[in-house]
Amino acid sequence: METIPLELRKLGLTEKEVKVYLAGLELGPNSVQNISKKAGLTRPTTYEIIKKLERKGLFAEIKQKKKRAFAAQSPERILGILRTQKREIEEREREFIRIIAALEAKYSKEGIKVFKGKERLKTLGEIIAFSSTPEILIINPKLNPIGIKERKEIFQAIKKRLGRVEIKEINTKLTGTLIIFDKVIFFPSRKQEGFLIES
Repeated sequence: METIPLELRKLGLTEKEVKVYLAGLELGPNSVQNISKKAGLTRPTTYEIIKKLERKGLFAEIKQKKKRAFAAQSPERILGILRTQKREIEEREREFIRIIAALEAKYSKEGIKVFKGKERLKTLGEIIAFSSTPEILIINPKLNPIGIKERKEIFQAIKKRLGRVEIKEINTKLTGTLIIFDKVIFFPSRKQEGFLIES
């Protein structure tokens, strides 16, 4: 499948690492020379890449009739890479949350901040996604300029981090949209403009 090399690249493997790993899977335990021919790389380059893949748990050196041979490890090992990446991402997220908390403690949160433009509205969405409460009240949700897809992603992010998310929507004659959580966001209309109100 043509998609396999692409998916392996998404895991962080280089193009040459993908070539060597797939060649190793196809050949089974074999010499560096044969693996290099199959991968279309030079022998020194292949040996260097095999050593890198060994450190990632995707290759191993074995003894075969008193000769050195190398074998690609089971594709199930790739799951280990995914789990490692997941742990690293979760740790970065926790660190990011700690940084946000430190910044909020250092700088005054009083006043109103104005957000204009598509990218600034995206920032408001991120503020909601990293809120410390799973309970959100939305007044006049249809006037909210943040897209439906984006809102869904925001709520999923809160649920993933806090374990639950409760959304209550109320339609009124109010001009604009209010989003109330541990902060208050007001969108005066469908225009790409929003106000963050902090106390």
